[in-house]
Amino acid sequence: MKFLISKLAALLLLVSAVPPGFAAERPLEKIRIAVSSKSLGFLDTWAAKERGFFRKHGLDAEIIAMRPPLTIGALQAGEIDYAIGASTISRGAISGAPVRIVSLALRSSFHTLVARPAIKTIADMKGKTIAVTVGAADDFVARHLLRRGGLDPRDVHFVNMGGSDTRFPALHAGTIDASPLSLPFFVIAKRQGYNLLGTASEVLDMATVGIGTSLKKISQEREQVKKMVRAQLDTLRWIKTQKAEVVPFLQKFYGLDEGMAVESHAIYAKLIIDDARPLAEAIKTVLDQQGKPDLPLDRVVDASVVEEVLRERR
Repeated sequence: MKFLISKLAALLLLVSAVPPGFAAERPLEKIRIAVSSKSLGFLDTWAAKERGFFRKHGLDAEIIAMRPPLTIGALQAGEIDYAIGASTISRGAISGAPVRIVSLALRSSFHTLVARPAIKTIADMKGKTIAVTVGAADDFVARHLLRRGGLDPRDVHFVNMGGSDTRFPALHAGTIDASPLSLPFFVIAKRQGYNLLGTASEVLDMATVGIGTSLKKISQEREQVKKMVRAQLDTLRWIKTQKAEVVPFLQKFYGLDEGMAVESHAIYAKLIIDDARPLAEAIKTVLDQQGKPDLPLDRVVDASVVEEVLRERR
């Protein structure tokens, strides 16, 4: 009996000596994140889930496809926790919705104006049909590139269509003449003989991909928002520095061949904002897009969370 008691005492002593981190793991926080498509533009979000960066920081993330016009209402209603789309979040904030951009992944948009082989220049677009998501980043990019090429957007017929994954098949089918496509679609299109008439990243900084959420979430569940930012930072670092792992991921997740995966990785990595800070010039471009160039940045951005995370990492 004494032997049994002494063994139990020794076992209890051993258990009490185990560091807290090795005890039962805390349950993951379930969150819902909205993206507009599976486009490679949202690579950091998809990779954070598939490669385990969300789980590393205590989050069980469900990624759902949602059309941009529905996002702000869903955030306010608590149907989603986060939205990855700076243009959408800024539009909601400008209209008075209690939402803010928390961080940015990329300094510009990938969107590249892709046209049928018969269309060689911007001037050739007069009277032609361009498919966009009206009011979204790709719409702004298309109009900006047209003006830069000397063509008034009113001389082109715009039609409202879904994301790049919808518009590229429409271009291939011949139902439209051109469209601003994101990665990897414009890379694929170039290989198939379509013409690239201009790309956003060559001419302007623009906030497109970043974390957006509600002011309520920022104030009441700040630690969760910080977990999101930490996961984003780790994912961006992985994408930028681990090419040997990222290229096979792109091949598998997006069905790309090795050459397209390598090219897509190079384009994406070049635009990464290493510290995920919301760049002022990129935000100002979005405000110009929304017709509010003089609006104070803090009406659409709350950079306090990312700054807090960066201080903790020093």
